[in-house]
Amino acid sequence: MDLAGKKVVVTRRREQAGEMATLLKAKGAIPILFPTIEILPPQDWSPVDKAIETVDSYQWVVFTSANGVEFFFRRARFLGRDLKRDLEGLKICAIGPATTQALKREGASPLVVPKRYIAEEVLEALKTQGIKGCRILIPRAEMGRDILPQGLFQEGAIADVVITYRTIMPEIAEEDKKKVLDAHIYTFTSPSTAINFFRIMRDLPLQESLAKAIVASIGPITTQALQAIGVKAKVEAKEYTAAGLIRALEEF
Repeated sequence: MDLAGKKVVVTRRREQAGEMATLLKAKGAIPILFPTIEILPPQDWSPVDKAIETVDSYQWVVFTSANGVEFFFRRARFLGRDLKRDLEGLKICAIGPATTQALKREGASPLVVPKRYIAEEVLEALKTQGIKGCRILIPRAEMGRDILPQGLFQEGAIADVVITYRTIMPEIAEEDKKKVLDAHIYTFTSPSTAINFFRIMRDLPLQESLAKAIVASIGPITTQALQAIGVKAKVEAKEYTAAGLIRALEEF
């Protein structure tokens, strides 16, 4: 597909939409920024604070998103901790390239990055590392999937989940909602972006727009979330990144 002139709705968080918008513009597309999630700190920092203070009691730290890295390190700085130094003796796992880049910006490097950027593959990658009896810290979103901690428990590891951030649905003006009705492509980069988009648009005649447009998903978990609300993704990225999603659209 030639993306030139195509109106593409970008539903990711505003602070993270820039990369995708830049890539789309380079292809001649017209990105429409329509953030369907806002990210806030947890309502209670105490579990995170305890994890940071005792981080040297863990053998592994597993980051499942760039946001998890951002909020975890930011909180450590607030507490006056040098988390880069504290993590030097620990093994780090990152779910994918965006999370890896977020870690590198903080001066840390993951030992393990799975080939496919989903929790199931993180679990499989960790299984090869001999994790039985290990204490593993997972800083993540409030609404994260439980596949990983449950799987680690079944492998004999002790997995502690701490909530470093939460997502909410933003308020969007009616005129902004109407601007996306004539889009050619709707992109979704997480289950939250998909679920919130259809909640936000529930009072508008979206079905007619979808019938003429392409719904594109960043990966299988997001595709499943779309299916659960009755929407079929015509395009699914093979590489679960913004660049991979745009490449999948071009190949479609």
